Amino acid sequence: MKTSNIIDKPRKEGAEDLLGVDKYSDALIQFINTCQMPTTLAIQGEWGSGKTSLLNQLRHRLCESPLNSNERNNEMPFYGIWVNTWQYSLMKEKDEVLTSIIGGLTHEILSIIKSKHETKAKATISKVKSLFSKLGKAGAKVAASTVGVDGDVVDSFLESEEGETNLLQFKQALQDAINECLEEDRKNGNNNRGFIFFIDDLDRIDPPVAVEILELVKNIFEVENCLFILAIDYEVVVKGLVPKFGPLTEKNEREFRSFFDKIIQLPFSMPISNYDVSKFLIHSLEDIGYIDERFLTSEPLKEKLSDLTLLSVGTNPRSLKRLINTLSLLNIIGKIDNNTSQEIHELLINYSLVCIQIAYPKIYELLTQEPSFREWNEQTAKKLRLTDLTEAQLVVLNSTHEFDEEWEKVLFRKCQEDPYMASRSFQISQLMNYVIELVPDNLNLTEEISRIIGFSAVTSVNLDPIPKSISKGDKIRFEGFAALGEILKRNKFSDEYISTLKTIHDTIEKLFSDLIQINYTPNFITFACKFPIGRSKTFLFVRFKKNGVQLEFSAQTIPIKTSIEFTDDITEKLKLAFNNLSEKQIS
Repeated sequence: MKTSNIIDKPRKEGAEDLLGVDKYSDALIQFINTCQMPTTLAIQGEWGSGKTSLLNQLRHRLCESPLNSNERNNEMPFYGIWVNTWQYSLMKEKDEVLTSIIGGLTHEILSIIKSKHETKAKATISKVKSLFSKLGKAGAKVAASTVGVDGDVVDSFLESEEGETNLLQFKQALQDAINECLEEDRKNGNNNRGFIFFIDDLDRIDPPVAVEILELVKNIFEVENCLFILAIDYEVVVKGLVPKFGPLTEKNEREFRSFFDKIIQLPFSMPISNYDVSKFLIHSLEDIGYIDERFLTSEPLKEKLSDLTLLSVGTNPRSLKRLINTLSLLNIIGKIDNNTSQEIHELLINYSLVCIQIAYPKIYELLTQEPSFREWNEQTAKKLRLTDLTEAQLVVLNSTHEFDEEWEKVLFRKCQEDPYMASRSFQISQLMNYVIELVPDNLNLTEEISRIIGFSAVTSVNLDPIPKSISKGDKIRFEGFAALGEILKRNKFSDEYISTLKTIHDTIEKLFSDLIQINYTPNFITFACKFPIGRSKTFLFVRFKKNGVQLEFSAQTIPIKTSIEFTDDITEKLKLAFNNLSEKQIS
């Protein structure tokens, strides 16, 4: 059955893996099933990257059924407790949030114990409740005394004599209750390992509060047979620790990192760059009726969709869902206006324009005003009040395929107005050149863009993407790898990182020799064909990520942490990507 949209909800338990991430959840499950406890895992990633979806899959495959179910599966190794911290924080002051979360976790633990062993656990449950009441009163007293005072509630509470006494007693009672529950389970033939606490949406609440929740987890609930899985990014922790340590600097960076390492035993970053975008896209576009058999039976058409996506919205699931929903509405409007099937080039051009609309709204807005972009010139630049290029910039741009034409230089100047676009200016140029290729030779580019962009404008919003910080004063280009290496050293990249990058660079340079042109920037290296078949020339981006080098080519991304991972299999794939774009082939 066709649907008109994709809801922005986490992947349900057991749902089909459209992004190719199950191998990561499989690995985490193996780790959890054999790890010693107490242990805390952090699932890290930007908004919309799929953290909650991963937590759902782990809970589904590791934990027993919900309490209200009479079909509890005793073969599952853990009891699962889910806490949405954002919901706990709604309409509450900081100290109320912390108390609510302590109460919520305690209630969930006792509810499970009661449902399993109500008769034998009465005394234990009663003791935990009594101690929790004392703990809550002491916490409220400390919270009231610290209102308007610098410092945090957790530290004040834990350091008070009354708070420390109640905390130790409460932790011991909680440990006894959990141990008694598991012991009774074993007597009944259930070898349950313990409790997993899933703490979600920490990145949606005030960072200092998120940090205090982490401290609560460490100081109150870190007991034997318990494991915590937290959805939180290190950047949130950094922001939350500013009241403690001040702004992050090179001098105090170790304090920030030490705090995170003290709380978290295993950080796991969402593998967003490895998501199988193609499979997700084709499945979703077919589901909303945007593509038909012409696309489903053509691998080149599928690859074009993937290329356009990677050059624009990327691999974030939330951004992809917005893209799909926008296309769905436009598709419905188009069918109301005209029942005939759209031509393939119209679908692809519309797709690329919506990608630009979502990823680069300022470029999209400019296209609505000046759709004849191949005719952009100095007059256009003056009209837009763009900053003039320096002589040095002109020399560099003229030596590149992405910015050697006049309209491309105007595009480059437009990109410099925004840090995010400036960091992706080469991808934007490649995307715009891709659009040119999509228009058949017998049609007028400007007319096609004007007609189709007017159609897509109904879904435009006047919001800019969040800029990503880039270093000021860095040169746009560097001559050779040596100059780039010096900049990377200055930017605190390790010798091992630079050595790995150089191995990749030198191998590719030797392999393709004088058939390629190499361009160096502060954020990536591009490898382009000197003798391209069409407008597309760049067959490989080598991007500098914090946790390793990332290769981007032929609608796929490959992370490389060490030179050993740059295998012969990868070089063979690069040869294929090169041969698909170049007149002169390499064997």
